[in-house]
Amino acid sequence: MRNRLTNLLFITFILSSASAGVTFNLNTSTAPGFTDTSSTLVLRGTMNGWSGNDWEMSNVGGDYWVYTSDTLDTGDYDYKYFMIDAMGNELSESTDDRVCTISGDTVLSQDYWENGTTPPYTETDSIDVWFRVSTAGIIGYDGDTMFVAGYMNSWNGEPLVQEGDSEFWSRQYSFDPEGSTIGYKFQHGTGGWESIGNRTATLSADTTLVWVYWDNIPPSGDEAVYTDVTLTVVDEGLAFQDVRFKGQFSNWSLVQGYDDGTNGDETANDGIWTTVLDSVVGPTSYEWGAVECDSTCDEGGDGTWLLGFIGEPNQEFSIAEDGSVTGSTSFTIPYLGDPITKTVIFSVDMTEWLDEEGFTGLPIFSVARGDQMQVRGAFNGWNCDDPADCEMTRTPGTNLFSLATSVTGYPTTATEFKYFMELDSSSVDILSQTYGDIYDEIGWEDSPQFGGGNRWFTLGSDDGTGLLELPLSGYFDLPIGGVVPCCRTVTLTFNVDMVDAVEQGFDSLEDSVYISFKDRWLKYTQGLGDDYKVYATANGDGTYSADASFVGPFPWHMIYTWGFYDVSELAFIEEGGGFGFGRSRARYHHANANNDCWWRDYSFPQDTFQVEDPPLPVEEFDPESICIPLASVGDEMIPDEYFLSENYPNPFNPTTSFTFGISSSKDVRISIYNILGQKIFSFEKGRMDAGTYEFNWNGENQMGEQVTSGIYFYEMEAGNDFRNIKKMTLLK
Repeated sequence: MRNRLTNLLFITFILSSASAGVTFNLNTSTAPGFTDTSSTLVLRGTMNGWSGNDWEMSNVGGDYWVYTSDTLDTGDYDYKYFMIDAMGNELSESTDDRVCTISGDTVLSQDYWENGTTPPYTETDSIDVWFRVSTAGIIGYDGDTMFVAGYMNSWNGEPLVQEGDSEFWSRQYSFDPEGSTIGYKFQHGTGGWESIGNRTATLSADTTLVWVYWDNIPPSGDEAVYTDVTLTVVDEGLAFQDVRFKGQFSNWSLVQGYDDGTNGDETANDGIWTTVLDSVVGPTSYEWGAVECDSTCDEGGDGTWLLGFIGEPNQEFSIAEDGSVTGSTSFTIPYLGDPITKTVIFSVDMTEWLDEEGFTGLPIFSVARGDQMQVRGAFNGWNCDDPADCEMTRTPGTNLFSLATSVTGYPTTATEFKYFMELDSSSVDILSQTYGDIYDEIGWEDSPQFGGGNRWFTLGSDDGTGLLELPLSGYFDLPIGGVVPCCRTVTLTFNVDMVDAVEQGFDSLEDSVYISFKDRWLKYTQGLGDDYKVYATANGDGTYSADASFVGPFPWHMIYTWGFYDVSELAFIEEGGGFGFGRSRARYHHANANNDCWWRDYSFPQDTFQVEDPPLPVEEFDPESICIPLASVGDEMIPDEYFLSENYPNPFNPTTSFTFGISSSKDVRISIYNILGQKIFSFEKGRMDAGTYEFNWNGENQMGEQVTSGIYFYEMEAGNDFRNIKKMTLLK
């Protein structure tokens, strides 16, 4: 491991002829708990008579501490580090005295508590990071192994190592030396995820992250109480064969339910499924739910989540200090009608995602390279194990992909799904060369219409057709014309009122507000990290604003959440979450119809930080509101032959327009050149229907900059059948 901290902490001092500037560095990763801010670390030795707390060290992040003195004379000194806790109790290193030699300005090597200058890890050329969590706040904790999961292990929890007999658990991971921002969470057992949002850390040097309590819950001082809890699911007509329960009480692993008159169930086969949880620990609260199981549950599958099945949130019960139970310990699955089977037709428009000649959207998807569009949802296990109910086919001559597959379900029950872009390895290679390493699982769409959540449909009643055709949607709901064109830089301003965040511990005097972007394709093609955030600036009235600049091509939608970094809890608190409707906010960047329909800087309406569970607010999806500089003059005006008109006015300042006509459906391209023949602007609409159209130009080049006075040429091309160039003059 490379120790970069020493270089960062070097401080230049003004020295007298009799003294030197000396910096002591200490890392307490070998001393569990010493990063607790209630503890004080001091230096004592022959330089200060082995007494007093005047040489108090400063914490500079994680387990790193520093103290600098400019009063030491040249010579040899003995010293040790001392910890003083909140009660005034003192603890010194149990090892021999340390020795240092001072001769002029000195930055001493990194010390480790009771470990000399030897780090508790193996030296490498990577950035090595230690993750640490305390179990002291988990009521009734009985020694279960703790886990950490995040980007570094593809969110597959891996066990931490307990630090001696303490409540601290830790694990080291190595990262790319260039550094990155990562997300992670701790787990209480293999499935006991923290209920808070993802923790994040920006890595630039070897470090031990500041330790945290699991779920950010410090010890409460409450004595653990244990009580039995009975949970029930009432089935009013679905005739379940097997129901199992799971929740925080079981680290979300499955617990068998009973409807056979045993194990706490009162009456056999009455549709009331029961499980009795023995000695559940309190005082605390537990979220829970139940699943309908088939054979997959015995193979590690999760079955059908019944609360999602009927559109209800997770249930929750609480155990009080006296052991009493309050909250919800039962829910009912209503009769939903007899099962029905229909052929469902899915359709998605990929126009703005095609990497093909003549297309000007996001150059991502290529049929020629073997890329494939898929539908994945509850009806096919969210996978593509069977191509017949997953793979979509391109309709010849169009940009539409469709799938017709049989789906069985209840008439009014919502079936969730998403469109998925399965990239061929050749596309992954090309995209990686262009934008960098591609994000894992980036093919899943986040529909702004559904607030980044899953799409859904209901089969409806039996109408005799046996068919259900879903509305045509764009991947990510991206409509034709909904992409800011290449090379144009646009700054978007986001605004939020943080008044409601105070309920979650927001302190405007010390906490930082940020906006977190959720559209992974936006972040990837813009060269941003997968956990990209923009920190906001306070406006002085409880509101905050954040500016984000993007370079075209990028989509008109913005999918995001607001959050803040809670300094007192050392945690990121963020809106939203889950996979359902409105887990993220969605807004749309609108081109200005009064300013020639060009995409320009834009300020979104003000949001209000939401403390409740999703759904978060979603702006109305209205692709008809997309304003573009090219407009149809009238469908009835279909010319007999191609033409390009003179521009008007001419000369002009700064805008002008011209019309053109195409007698058959063609790909249309408009280009503008300066007097030197250099192309300064181009507009490609792709395939257009026969008709007469008007084009408006605002005197700006492709970068959005106003051009100077002079002679310019405009060109219109319609496929390979027509090309014409005319001259115009800009006078200022």
